[in-house]
Amino acid sequence: MNHTIYYGRISTTDGQTAATQHEEAVALGIERSCVFIDEGVSGYHVAPMERPRWRDAMHALRRGDVLVVRWLDRISRRYDELAKVMRELMAKGVLVRCTLKHMEFDGAATNAMDMAIRDSLLAFMAAQGEVDYLNRIEMQRRGIDRAKREEPEKYRGRARADDAAKVDAWRCEHGASIAATAEKFGISPATVKRYRAEVRTAASA
Repeated sequence: MNHTIYYGRISTTDGQTAATQHEEAVALGIERSCVFIDEGVSGYHVAPMERPRWRDAMHALRRGDVLVVRWLDRISRRYDELAKVMRELMAKGVLVRCTLKHMEFDGAATNAMDMAIRDSLLAFMAAQGEVDYLNRIEMQRRGIDRAKREEPEKYRGRARADDAAKVDAWRCEHGASIAATAEKFGISPATVKRYRAEVRTAASA
């Protein structure tokens, strides 16, 4: 009997909670025992096999099963990692279904043309995911630099603003959770969240 497995990943920057993805899985009729969600984990800095719930999901998947994800970036935001995982899933005969755009990638495909189209699309989407992530990080950095140049009084003599950029940069670089970041810098989780909001505001200015 084939099973449907749901995998979700919530990073510290998604603005979501695990409850959101649990609700989606329930709405799709997926059994709770078949729902695997990693929380507070970066899709760029933490490889899939370094995440406990992803390992559980991969262990549960069998040939002919369906893996449901909101989008492929839930698996990874790195081109090489996502491409590697998708090749493994296709070789395993798993059908990967994305709920966001209603796209499917069928590991059971045997027609050469179907496989070529599938694999080409996967390669493009994996590359686009990494490019989008890196572009967003660069735009955030540029926004902060511009805000410092245009409103120096907002930053002069205030270590807190510089701390916000420093703390958020460390968190993104290490793919750390809010709790881990708070412990690292000796501040409260609420302060980490506030710093994140400040960095976003500066980046969009």
